[in-house]
Amino acid sequence: MRLIFGNKDLMEKRATHLIESKIKALLEEKEHVVLGIPGGTSVPGIFKRFLDSKIPWKKVHIFLVDDRKVAIFDSESNFKLARSSFLKELLEKRKIKKENIHAYNFQEPVSKYTKELKKYGGKFDIVLLSAGEDGHVASLFPKHRSIKSSSPYYIDVKNSSKPPKDRISASYSLLTKSKLSILLFFGEKKKEAYEKFINPKLKVKDVPAKLVNRIKESYVLTNIQS
Repeated sequence: MRLIFGNKDLMEKRATHLIESKIKALLEEKEHVVLGIPGGTSVPGIFKRFLDSKIPWKKVHIFLVDDRKVAIFDSESNFKLARSSFLKELLEKRKIKKENIHAYNFQEPVSKYTKELKKYGGKFDIVLLSAGEDGHVASLFPKHRSIKSSSPYYIDVKNSSKPPKDRISASYSLLTKSKLSILLFFGEKKKEAYEKFINPKLKVKDVPAKLVNRIKESYVLTNIQS
């Protein structure tokens, strides 16, 4: 795991560059790349930068690392955030194919989203994660059954520590299979979570963001001074 500190603008540029470079490198070995993206307040800046990147989007399949069990155009939907930030424009400019964008339909079982992911290898090549104020990533929450799940794929998350209560999430096992992870800690509201993350005495069950330590190539980008 590599920890990088800088202002938010610089960290957003760095994240975009890391993702673009890894996608291009992976495409030398395979026909497509699977990118997992989150919701949250830390990612829109990176999503906007995707629009000006040189990422070959027609060879990228985008899945959500988690979402709320709401309609895709609901204000609580992580997919809606991604769509409004960059996916809609990529589609309009024909830089990405509609079939490369994989939204979660809350009216269908989580097994169907897992089945969709399995069509493209059953795991993420690259995963972008944003830590919550309590140190959660995706919808894996501290000391919650979600982080303890042994499922290899997506899971149902009920009674989550943060509303809305019903969600789906990539499991611990699914996230840690990724080839590259980028974890964000942006803003003073995330300072306590960041301090817990760098505390060697705390475990993954206490700070789910620590799961990135199990990923072969991982970067933690932050603008928080510890």
